[in-house]
Amino acid sequence: MEDQVLPARSYDIEQLDPSTELPRLALQAKAALDLELAFLRRLKLPEDATIVDLGCGPGHITAHLSRLVPRGQVIGVDIDEGLLAQARAQASAQGLHNVRFVRTWAHDAPLPSGQADLVYARFLLQHHPEPREVVAEMYRLARPGGLVVALDTDDGALVIHPEPAGLQRLLAAAAKAQRQRGGDRQVGRKLRGYLAQEGLHALQVDLVPFTSELVGMRTFAEICLGFKRKLVDPADMEPAAVEAVIEAVTHLDARPTAFAHALVYVAQGRRPG
Repeated sequence: MEDQVLPARSYDIEQLDPSTELPRLALQAKAALDLELAFLRRLKLPEDATIVDLGCGPGHITAHLSRLVPRGQVIGVDIDEGLLAQARAQASAQGLHNVRFVRTWAHDAPLPSGQADLVYARFLLQHHPEPREVVAEMYRLARPGGLVVALDTDDGALVIHPEPAGLQRLLAAAAKAQRQRGGDRQVGRKLRGYLAQEGLHALQVDLVPFTSELVGMRTFAEICLGFKRKLVDPADMEPAAVEAVIEAVTHLDARPTAFAHALVYVAQGRRPG
Protein backbone atom coordinates (compact mmCIF):
# COMPACT_ATOMS: atom_id res chain seq x y z
CA MET A 1 0.00 0.00 0.00
CA GLU A 2 2.78 2.45 0.87
CA ASP A 3 4.28 2.23 -2.64
CA GLN A 4 0.97 2.19 -4.48
CA VAL A 5 0.45 4.94 -7.06
CA LEU A 6 -2.98 6.34 -6.41
CA PRO A 7 -5.26 6.96 -9.39
CA ALA A 8 -7.09 10.21 -9.97
CA ARG A 9 -9.90 10.67 -7.45
CA SER A 10 -12.94 12.86 -7.13
CA TYR A 11 -11.41 14.14 -3.90
CA ASP A 12 -7.65 14.57 -3.71
CA ILE A 13 -6.46 17.05 -1.12
CA GLU A 14 -3.07 17.50 -2.80
CA GLN A 15 -4.76 18.68 -5.98
CA LEU A 16 -7.06 20.95 -4.00
CA ASP A 17 -4.20 22.60 -2.00
CA PRO A 18 -3.91 21.36 1.61
CA SER A 19 -3.19 24.87 2.91
CA THR A 20 -6.75 25.92 2.15
CA GLU A 21 -8.58 22.58 2.17
CA LEU A 22 -7.51 21.43 5.63
CA PRO A 23 -8.90 24.60 7.28
CA ARG A 24 -12.10 24.19 5.23
CA LEU A 25 -12.51 20.61 6.46
CA ALA A 26 -12.01 21.76 10.05
CA LEU A 27 -14.55 24.54 9.53
CA GLN A 28 -17.03 22.10 7.99
CA ALA A 29 -16.68 19.70 10.91
CA LYS A 30 -17.06 22.45 13.49
CA ALA A 31 -19.93 24.32 11.85
CA ALA A 32 -22.54 21.58 12.17
CA LEU A 33 -20.91 19.59 14.95
CA ASP A 34 -23.77 20.00 17.43
CA LEU A 35 -26.29 18.78 14.86
CA GLU A 36 -24.16 15.79 13.92
CA LEU A 37 -23.45 14.81 17.52
CA ALA A 38 -27.13 15.12 18.39
CA PHE A 39 -27.94 12.64 15.63
CA LEU A 40 -25.18 10.26 16.71
CA ARG A 41 -26.33 10.34 20.34
CA ARG A 42 -29.86 9.43 19.25
CA LEU A 43 -28.44 6.17 17.91
CA LYS A 44 -27.82 5.17 21.55
CA LEU A 45 -24.73 3.12 20.84
CA PRO A 46 -23.44 1.06 23.76
CA GLU A 47 -20.30 2.43 25.40
CA ASP A 48 -18.35 -0.63 24.29
CA ALA A 49 -19.45 -0.39 20.65
CA THR A 50 -17.14 -0.72 17.66
CA ILE A 51 -17.39 2.04 15.05
CA VAL A 52 -15.78 2.11 11.61
CA ASP A 53 -15.41 5.64 10.21
CA LEU A 54 -14.96 5.24 6.45
CA GLY A 55 -13.31 8.16 4.71
CA CYS A 56 -12.29 9.65 8.04
CA GLY A 57 -10.01 12.30 6.53
CA PRO A 58 -8.11 14.32 9.17
CA GLY A 59 -10.13 12.65 11.94
CA HIS A 60 -12.20 15.58 13.20
CA ILE A 61 -15.35 13.48 13.61
CA THR A 62 -13.44 10.29 14.46
CA ALA A 63 -12.27 11.95 17.67
CA HIS A 64 -15.85 12.76 18.69
CA LEU A 65 -17.01 9.25 17.82
CA SER A 66 -14.40 7.86 20.19
CA ARG A 67 -15.90 9.79 23.09
CA LEU A 68 -19.30 8.24 22.39
CA VAL A 69 -17.85 4.75 22.98
CA PRO A 70 -15.30 5.18 25.80
CA ARG A 71 -15.09 1.41 26.39
CA GLY A 72 -15.27 0.55 22.69
CA GLN A 73 -13.12 1.30 19.70
CA VAL A 74 -13.20 3.50 16.60
CA ILE A 75 -11.36 2.58 13.42
CA GLY A 76 -10.75 5.43 11.01
CA VAL A 77 -10.24 4.45 7.38
CA ASP A 78 -8.82 6.65 4.63
CA ILE A 79 -6.57 6.25 1.59
CA ASP A 80 -4.73 9.56 2.01
CA GLU A 81 -1.63 9.18 4.20
CA GLY A 82 -1.34 12.92 4.73
CA LEU A 83 -4.86 13.12 6.13
CA LEU A 84 -4.24 10.06 8.29
CA ALA A 85 -1.12 11.71 9.71
CA GLN A 86 -3.29 14.65 10.75
CA ALA A 87 -5.83 12.25 12.26
CA ARG A 88 -3.22 10.33 14.25
CA ALA A 89 -1.66 13.53 15.55
CA GLN A 90 -5.04 14.86 16.62
CA ALA A 91 -5.96 11.63 18.42
CA SER A 92 -2.60 11.56 20.18
CA ALA A 93 -2.84 15.22 21.24
CA GLN A 94 -6.29 14.57 22.73
CA GLY A 95 -5.17 11.43 24.55
CA LEU A 96 -7.61 9.17 22.71
CA HIS A 97 -6.63 5.57 23.33
CA ASN A 98 -9.57 3.79 21.70
CA VAL A 99 -8.88 5.03 18.15
CA ARG A 100 -6.75 3.55 15.41
CA PHE A 101 -6.37 4.39 11.74
CA VAL A 102 -5.98 2.18 8.68
CA ARG A 103 -4.82 3.31 5.27
CA THR A 104 -6.95 1.60 2.65
CA TRP A 105 -9.67 2.15 0.10
CA ALA A 106 -13.14 2.47 1.61
CA HIS A 107 -14.56 -0.28 -0.60
CA ASP A 108 -11.88 -2.84 0.31
CA ALA A 109 -10.93 -2.44 3.97
CA PRO A 110 -8.72 -5.15 5.55
CA LEU A 111 -11.05 -5.41 8.55
CA PRO A 112 -13.03 -8.40 9.84
CA SER A 113 -16.58 -8.95 8.67
CA GLY A 114 -19.59 -8.57 10.94
CA GLN A 115 -17.88 -6.80 13.85
CA ALA A 116 -18.98 -3.14 13.75
CA ASP A 117 -21.98 -1.78 15.64
CA LEU A 118 -21.88 1.30 13.40
CA VAL A 119 -20.29 1.83 10.00
CA TYR A 120 -20.25 5.54 9.21
CA ALA A 121 -19.50 7.19 5.86
CA ARG A 122 -19.54 10.97 6.03
CA PHE A 123 -19.35 12.95 2.75
CA LEU A 124 -17.67 9.94 1.15
CA LEU A 125 -20.07 8.47 -1.39
CA GLN A 126 -20.16 11.67 -3.47
CA HIS A 127 -16.47 11.08 -4.21
CA HIS A 128 -16.48 7.36 -5.01
CA PRO A 129 -16.96 6.12 -8.60
CA GLU A 130 -18.86 3.05 -7.35
CA PRO A 131 -20.97 4.04 -4.32
CA ARG A 132 -22.61 0.63 -4.22
CA GLU A 133 -19.22 -0.99 -3.64
CA VAL A 134 -18.74 1.19 -0.58
CA VAL A 135 -22.21 0.40 0.73
CA ALA A 136 -21.57 -3.32 0.14
CA GLU A 137 -18.39 -2.99 2.20
CA MET A 138 -20.31 -1.16 4.93
CA TYR A 139 -22.80 -4.05 4.97
CA ARG A 140 -19.95 -6.56 5.26
CA LEU A 141 -18.32 -4.73 8.14
CA ALA A 142 -21.53 -4.30 10.16
CA ARG A 143 -22.52 -6.99 12.61
CA PRO A 144 -25.96 -8.60 12.23
CA GLY A 145 -28.35 -5.94 13.49
CA GLY A 146 -25.62 -3.30 13.19
CA LEU A 147 -26.15 0.17 11.75
CA VAL A 148 -24.94 1.49 8.42
CA VAL A 149 -25.11 5.29 8.11
CA ALA A 150 -24.23 7.32 5.02
CA LEU A 151 -24.23 11.10 5.36
CA ASP A 152 -23.85 13.26 2.27
CA THR A 153 -25.12 16.26 0.38
CA ASP A 154 -26.71 17.12 -2.97
CA ASP A 155 -26.19 20.30 -4.97
CA GLY A 156 -29.81 20.12 -6.10
CA ALA A 157 -30.76 21.32 -2.62
CA LEU A 158 -28.34 24.28 -2.60
CA VAL A 159 -30.26 27.56 -2.57
CA ILE A 160 -28.82 31.06 -2.24
CA HIS A 161 -31.07 34.13 -2.22
CA PRO A 162 -30.62 36.49 -3.89
CA GLU A 163 -28.84 34.22 -6.32
CA PRO A 164 -25.58 35.73 -7.61
CA ALA A 165 -24.88 35.79 -11.31
CA GLY A 166 -22.87 32.76 -12.37
CA LEU A 167 -23.92 30.46 -9.53
CA GLN A 168 -25.66 27.92 -11.76
CA ARG A 169 -22.70 27.94 -14.13
CA LEU A 170 -20.38 27.26 -11.20
CA LEU A 171 -22.54 24.41 -9.91
CA ALA A 172 -22.71 22.85 -13.38
CA ALA A 173 -18.96 23.16 -13.93
CA ALA A 174 -18.21 21.66 -10.51
CA ALA A 175 -20.65 18.79 -11.09
CA LYS A 176 -19.02 18.06 -14.45
CA ALA A 177 -15.52 18.11 -12.97
CA GLN A 178 -16.48 15.80 -10.13
CA ARG A 179 -18.34 13.47 -12.50
CA GLN A 180 -15.25 13.22 -14.71
CA ARG A 181 -13.28 12.12 -11.65
CA GLY A 182 -15.88 9.53 -10.69
CA GLY A 183 -17.87 11.64 -8.22
CA ASP A 184 -21.52 12.66 -7.97
CA ARG A 185 -22.76 16.04 -6.74
CA GLN A 186 -26.33 14.68 -6.63
CA VAL A 187 -25.68 11.65 -4.48
CA GLY A 188 -27.88 12.69 -1.54
CA ARG A 189 -31.14 11.78 -3.24
CA LYS A 190 -29.72 8.34 -4.11
CA LEU A 191 -28.55 7.22 -0.68
CA ARG A 192 -31.72 5.41 0.30
CA GLY A 193 -31.63 3.48 -2.96
CA TYR A 194 -28.03 2.40 -2.44
CA LEU A 195 -28.81 1.08 1.03
CA ALA A 196 -31.95 -0.68 -0.17
CA GLN A 197 -30.12 -2.35 -3.07
CA GLU A 198 -27.62 -3.90 -0.67
CA GLY A 199 -30.37 -5.46 1.41
CA LEU A 200 -30.27 -3.24 4.48
CA HIS A 201 -33.46 -3.10 6.53
CA ALA A 202 -35.27 -0.46 8.64
CA LEU A 203 -34.30 2.24 6.17
CA GLN A 204 -34.64 5.87 7.13
CA VAL A 205 -33.50 9.13 5.55
CA ASP A 206 -33.36 12.33 7.58
CA LEU A 207 -32.79 15.75 6.07
CA VAL A 208 -30.72 18.16 8.12
CA PRO A 209 -30.80 21.81 6.97
CA PHE A 210 -27.50 23.65 6.91
CA THR A 211 -28.19 27.38 6.64
CA SER A 212 -26.62 30.80 6.59
CA GLU A 213 -28.66 31.46 9.73
CA LEU A 214 -26.66 28.75 11.45
CA VAL A 215 -23.12 29.78 10.47
CA GLY A 216 -23.30 33.13 8.66
CA MET A 217 -23.10 33.69 4.92
CA ARG A 218 -19.30 33.88 4.75
CA THR A 219 -18.82 30.53 6.46
CA PHE A 220 -21.64 29.04 4.42
CA ALA A 221 -19.94 30.15 1.19
CA GLU A 222 -16.58 28.72 2.21
CA ILE A 223 -18.00 25.36 3.27
CA CYS A 224 -20.41 24.87 0.37
CA LEU A 225 -18.51 26.55 -2.46
CA GLY A 226 -14.86 26.88 -1.43
CA PHE A 227 -14.10 23.27 -2.40
CA LYS A 228 -15.04 24.10 -5.99
CA ARG A 229 -12.22 26.62 -6.50
CA LYS A 230 -9.65 23.98 -7.39
CA LEU A 231 -12.15 21.46 -8.72
CA VAL A 232 -13.52 23.37 -11.71
CA ASP A 233 -11.74 23.06 -15.04
CA PRO A 234 -10.70 26.55 -16.23
CA ALA A 235 -11.95 25.58 -19.69
CA ASP A 236 -15.46 25.38 -18.26
CA MET A 237 -15.23 28.41 -15.97
CA GLU A 238 -12.22 30.62 -15.52
CA PRO A 239 -10.84 30.92 -11.96
CA ALA A 240 -11.63 34.64 -11.75
CA ALA A 241 -15.28 33.94 -12.55
CA VAL A 242 -15.41 31.18 -9.92
CA GLU A 243 -13.93 33.52 -7.33
CA ALA A 244 -16.36 36.27 -8.31
CA VAL A 245 -19.33 34.02 -7.54
CA ILE A 246 -17.92 32.99 -4.15
CA GLU A 247 -17.12 36.60 -3.30
CA ALA A 248 -20.63 37.65 -4.28
CA VAL A 249 -22.06 35.10 -1.87
CA THR A 250 -19.81 36.19 0.98
CA HIS A 251 -20.83 39.81 0.43
CA LEU A 252 -24.45 38.82 1.00
CA ASP A 253 -23.48 38.65 4.66
CA ALA A 254 -24.16 42.38 4.82
CA ARG A 255 -27.70 42.05 3.46
CA PRO A 256 -30.35 41.28 6.10
CA THR A 257 -32.70 39.87 3.46
CA ALA A 258 -30.20 37.28 2.21
CA PHE A 259 -30.56 33.59 3.01
CA ALA A 260 -28.91 30.35 1.91
CA HIS A 261 -29.40 26.70 2.66
CA ALA A 262 -28.07 23.28 1.76
CA LEU A 263 -29.35 19.90 2.89
CA VAL A 264 -27.44 17.07 4.51
CA TYR A 265 -28.97 13.68 3.76
CA VAL A 266 -28.52 11.11 6.53
CA ALA A 267 -29.47 7.62 5.35
CA GLN A 268 -29.41 4.70 7.74
CA GLY A 269 -30.26 1.04 7.68
CA ARG A 270 -29.55 -2.14 9.62
CA ARG A 271 -27.90 -5.32 8.52
CA PRO A 272 -30.42 -8.14 8.88
CA GLY A 273 -29.85 -10.70 11.58
